[in-house]
Amino acid sequence: MNNNSDYRIAYLDHNVLDLMTKGDPHRVKELLSGTDLLPVYSTENLAEIHRSKGREADFLRLLDEINAQHLVLELDSGFKYTGKAFLKKIPSEQAFEEYIENINEVPGDFGLSDLLLKFYGGNEEKTFNDIFEMQKGELANYLHSVFDDINEDELNHEEKEAINTIKSYIDELPDILANLNNTSLNQLDKLESSALKSFEDETGICPKVLNNISGTNIILQIWDMLVSNPEFNHTDLDTFFGIKPHQFEQDSKHVRTQVEKVNGIYHQLNFLGYYRDSNMRKERRFKASFSDMTHAGIASLCHFFLCRDDRLVKKASAAYEYLSIPTQIIHYSNSKKCD
Repeated sequence: MNNNSDYRIAYLDHNVLDLMTKGDPHRVKELLSGTDLLPVYSTENLAEIHRSKGREADFLRLLDEINAQHLVLELDSGFKYTGKAFLKKIPSEQAFEEYIENINEVPGDFGLSDLLLKFYGGNEEKTFNDIFEMQKGELANYLHSVFDDINEDELNHEEKEAINTIKSYIDELPDILANLNNTSLNQLDKLESSALKSFEDETGICPKVLNNISGTNIILQIWDMLVSNPEFNHTDLDTFFGIKPHQFEQDSKHVRTQVEKVNGIYHQLNFLGYYRDSNMRKERRFKASFSDMTHAGIASLCHFFLCRDDRLVKKASAAYEYLSIPTQIIHYSNSKKCD
């Protein structure tokens, strides 16, 4: 992001915005008004505001009051992140309305979130196979929708034949995926405890161990623990932490953006148990954790990250340190309450 030298950009995490609407005990408004800091918010902030039913107007009014601008991640023509971002100076209500208009146009994750939630011990009433069966047709339906706006009357014979061939492959996709995943899903369903608990028992890697790590080079310290276990001998640090793709991935030659790298590290730290977000088996907390990860990634493009979540700060700090990201975290204490 090309930053104007007249100000320094301060990203506001949702938990800070939340407290500012309830009395602002940390006097963040005073900080912002008395410095050259430019407060910004992201689309993820708008998503959290959307989930704050009944309080949307409070948050939007606050954003306008502090003259916050919308920080938007730039996409290329193929709707992939370029690694750049830009600022939109628009009323918060307009930004929120644009978010609402676009929210239903974004495809789902085709069951990935449900599978991860199950991995953490949630979705107890479903098996891994249940989740996959419910979602495997969603991808095919989405791919079919790509052709909805095509007028086949305007196509020649070869073009029509090509589209029909593609559609036939799409129809076969759910069964192909089912065959590929059947064995691994059945193995997960046979576990007596959650997949995550089984992983911890097998490797000895868990929050009790990782949360005792201190000092610098957190990622390297954790990696030293991991590679002492044969389970992790097949990969390297950057691949394991999502900083670069696996060779078998379709975009294996793609250089991941800074935001993607931070998100990858954050996700793996949370999975391993380094200040893991609480109650991940509950859907509400699971979604909140993914929002925290997204905030950490986007904030890495800014000069400052204002945050009140201890666990988020720990994981973001570790990621920023390893990637040599200069973003400074202003960490407000969780102990301070509103008047």
